[in-house]
Amino acid sequence: MHLKRIRFLRQALVVINFFAVLYNASLYLFASKYVVSLGFSHSLLEKLSSIPTKPTVVFWSSVISFALLLLVMQVRNHAKKASKLMVDGLLALEIFLLLVTFVSLQSSYNGLILLVFLDIFYTYTDFYTMQQRRYWLFFIVLSFSALLVSNFDILSLVMDLPSLEVYLEFFPASVRFATMFVKNLLASLNIVVFITSLITYIMYSVSENHKIEEELRMAFQANTELNNYVAITEKIAEDRERKRISREIHDTLGHALTGISAGIDAVTVLVDVDPSRAKVQLRNVSNVVREGISDVRRSLEKLRPGALEGRTLKDALEKMIADYQELSRLDIRFDYQWGEVDLDRTKEDIIFRVIQESITNSLRHGHARQVTIQMTSDSVYRLFIQDDGVGFDTLQYGYGLIQLQERLAIIGGKAEFVNDHGFKTIVSIPKSKGEEE
Repeated sequence: MHLKRIRFLRQALVVINFFAVLYNASLYLFASKYVVSLGFSHSLLEKLSSIPTKPTVVFWSSVISFALLLLVMQVRNHAKKASKLMVDGLLALEIFLLLVTFVSLQSSYNGLILLVFLDIFYTYTDFYTMQQRRYWLFFIVLSFSALLVSNFDILSLVMDLPSLEVYLEFFPASVRFATMFVKNLLASLNIVVFITSLITYIMYSVSENHKIEEELRMAFQANTELNNYVAITEKIAEDRERKRISREIHDTLGHALTGISAGIDAVTVLVDVDPSRAKVQLRNVSNVVREGISDVRRSLEKLRPGALEGRTLKDALEKMIADYQELSRLDIRFDYQWGEVDLDRTKEDIIFRVIQESITNSLRHGHARQVTIQMTSDSVYRLFIQDDGVGFDTLQYGYGLIQLQERLAIIGGKAEFVNDHGFKTIVSIPKSKGEEE
């Protein structure tokens, strides 16, 4: 609705200025012919403060320059994909043709300034930076200063100009009244349409801003709901995984422990009655224990990250980082300073999961563009994971952070979370005997 009204008012402004230019240029032509026909040429020259340009030159130069102005405006408005140099060149040409048309009309009509101002205003609507805002403020002040200074009554005080009113003095009073009425009517209509167009555009901009704010609010709400859904999904998946592990442990260890318990009871009975059978029974119990250990190991192997299979911790982390960078816009900087350290499988798994969870949080919650991971070693193993995301005002421990701390607790590690130009995670893990770099 607003856009249609803006387009209509813009076209109306062009039409009004066309008739205004044509009317003012025609006045010089017809007034000159009228004065000549009455034989008052000498009286006209005596009253004029400067020698006027030929009426035919005034008419045709005004019409042609205005037509070229409209053409340049049309080309510039449709040259959205053109280079900035070309667009700026067309803008300079538009302002130049404005000045040519104004001079051709003997400075009798300055309403064209409003037309060009509105055209530029609709074309360049970028107010996003303070520098651009300063340019716009300068342009607005300059435009309205030009509108004020270009008024014929003011301009004639500093330079000699042929006044159109002198020509009209030779007309009868009724004709002179009608002529000036039409002239002022066109100038007034130009101002009214200009102001209406600006107000309509401002209303449209405010309406669009409200729509954008509403869409952003709805998007934020949807994102919040999605995050909640993801958290719930993760919790359900974790519960399912725990249940699966519980079943496997129940099936493996439960069976093994039951068999061991029964075997030990049998040994207790046979040890005094039949020592040889007691020894055989103990061997059976030992075999059951070994099988139980193997079953538990197989269950735990299923929990091991796939990236760690057949790889060192460093290689697995580099592969994971490469996958993240390939699938997202995230820039990850990785600094591994642990050397050829020999870690047990549990510690490797947990360190891998901690870094993986941290990167996921930086991407999902922090909306980070860059993550820096530094792994150093002194008396303990240290992890520094820093992103450039939104950070936090008050840290709220969600499921992911709680799980991260619980994992580290298994190997005696600790995690600290800091708001430092984004989200920063500091992890310390104690060293065990036999771990050498």
